Amino acid sequence: MPRAIQGRNEHLKSEAELLDEELRKLRAFSPWEALIPFSIGAGFALVLLIAGMLIVRSL
Repeated sequence: MPRAIQGRNEHLKSEAELLDEELRKLRAFSPWEALIPFSIGAGFALVLLIAGMLIVRSL
C-alpha cells in the first residue's frame, strides 16, 4: 500500500475515533442538566420582577 494512502487511512481512523468519543460524551449528557440552571435563573427573574412591582406600587 502506498505511503500516502496509508497515512490518509490512519488520519481517517483517528478522526473516526475522535468522533466516536464525542458521540459517547453526547449520549452520556442528560438534557435535565441544562434545565436546572435555567429554572434557577427563571425563578430569580420572577422574584426580581415581583420585587420591582412591589417597589413601583409603593411609590
